[in-house]
Amino acid sequence: MSPTFESEFEDVLAAVPEEQFDRSRFVPSVGPLDADVMLVGEAPGEQEVEHEEPFVGSAGGRLNSALESIGVGRRDLYITNLVKVRPPENRDPRRAEIDAWWPVLEAEIERVDPTVIVTLGSFATRELLDTDENISDVHGETFELADHDVVPTYHPAATFYDESKKGEMEDDLKSVFGRV
Repeated sequence: MSPTFESEFEDVLAAVPEEQFDRSRFVPSVGPLDADVMLVGEAPGEQEVEHEEPFVGSAGGRLNSALESIGVGRRDLYITNLVKVRPPENRDPRRAEIDAWWPVLEAEIERVDPTVIVTLGSFATRELLDTDENISDVHGETFELADHDVVPTYHPAATFYDESKKGEMEDDLKSVFGRV
């Protein structure tokens, strides 16, 4: 039997401050612990909380379509978020929330040890790469983070507002899977 997210990361989860760990809004990461590619989003949304899995709402559907279009199975990827608890009113995560969950993300990166980390959207990109750059300026480029390649791309939800970003997101993903 494969380990659950909570059993695999039990020690680091125990260190998340209680005020930042609302179990009713908690969404664990999913995917193989030996995945070549890790996708990192911002925080779970309402659908993700309901289904207890990242990227299962409308943005997840758009992500799945993009992956299918390049012949990649979602189940082959490790999918996570910076913050594992949905912020109230679906607002952006606050600094205290990010800081509380950062050690969990670090433990995930260390445990999974992916070849490539794909950041989904400006928020995740800015946090992981410690940059103020906009996603439109850095998407598809390769950066290094602790011996891992990091390739930012658009958040799937952004493709609903600007259809041109859908093709760019697919191209970014295609370049990632061309190297693993």
